[in-house]
Amino acid sequence: MNASKTRVKTHRSEVIDLFKACACLLIVLHHLALYGPMSDVVYESVPNFIGFLFDHGLLAVQVFLVVGGYLNAKSLIRALSQTDFSLFSHAVARYLRLVIPLLAALSFTVAVTALVRPYFDHPSLSEAPTPLNVIAHILLLQDLVSLQAFSAGVWYVAIDFQLYLMALVCAAVAHRWQTLSQQGSVFRKVLGMWMVLTLSSLFVWNLNTSNEVWGIYFYCAYGLGLCVGSWRSSGFNINYRILALLILLVGGLAWVYEPRIRLAVALAVAILLALYEAIDCRPLPRMKGAWLQSLSNASYAIFLIHFGVSLLVSAVVYSNWPESLHANVTGMITSFVLSLLLGTCLHQLVEKQLLSWQRWLQWVAAFAATCSAVMLLT
Repeated sequence: MNASKTRVKTHRSEVIDLFKACACLLIVLHHLALYGPMSDVVYESVPNFIGFLFDHGLLAVQVFLVVGGYLNAKSLIRALSQTDFSLFSHAVARYLRLVIPLLAALSFTVAVTALVRPYFDHPSLSEAPTPLNVIAHILLLQDLVSLQAFSAGVWYVAIDFQLYLMALVCAAVAHRWQTLSQQGSVFRKVLGMWMVLTLSSLFVWNLNTSNEVWGIYFYCAYGLGLCVGSWRSSGFNINYRILALLILLVGGLAWVYEPRIRLAVALAVAILLALYEAIDCRPLPRMKGAWLQSLSNASYAIFLIHFGVSLLVSAVVYSNWPESLHANVTGMITSFVLSLLLGTCLHQLVEKQLLSWQRWLQWVAAFAATCSAVMLLT
């Protein structure tokens, strides 16, 4: 399967760490600005800063999408170089990796929401859990069945899983195709399918916001990452600098067809990754730092836990100093710092641990017990 052409980068990427860390910090700040009420008070003093976070902070999602596609392409290419390729085992591994820390974070958020509800009447609070909503969250189906999420960002976890499944199915089809035909390159086959999905999203599906609950809407950004991440293995005689120009050209056409700021961000990240590949992903010593690696490693856990932290801090500040600028600024900073600390704890204690159905059952039980207690006591 032309496995000899696949070169795997083994050193840690400071560029990827930087992208993940910055996107993580920006999305936390975005939600602090978006959900208030602390940001409503702080806005009076720094309207431009809060306004920027409110209006544009969500663009960090495009960074997550492109980088996620890039990293998953590397992983799937390695898997395709093997004789056996199990669609089911890869899908299960991804589901467990996403859902186990999610259930831990949601248990915390549901408990916090119930705790602060009597003292903190605010639109950011989710509705009390129901059995159907609990099941939907466990299966990542809450948006598809039009149920309210327990926490900000849960929609992204569901979309991430959809995107991975789409990329995985393409990889499985390419592997089977290669096994039957024994001709050409399995890597070119999968890259071709990923490119078709990316272009269809760019020019069709991403134009209609009613598709936001489906992965295909976001595939334009995710697919750009997939294409950059798998290009070296495809064996095409087009270097990464030319690939960056091709991405710019296709993206420019899509922009002319329908201007979108989110598209511009995704294109910029994809082009930077292509240029990074053009220098063979060389280590960048000036960007090395334990803090950057730690923040990058914990970025998903921070993303999951920060909303519950924000609710708790907001409730305390709102109940005691609702109009105090100093208290609300302090509250936003406290929420930000606590999110990083608790996210790191979640990463170390839950996300890093061995993935298994047993651990999934444990966290399903914890999540269900938390929701049941809230339903019984409220």
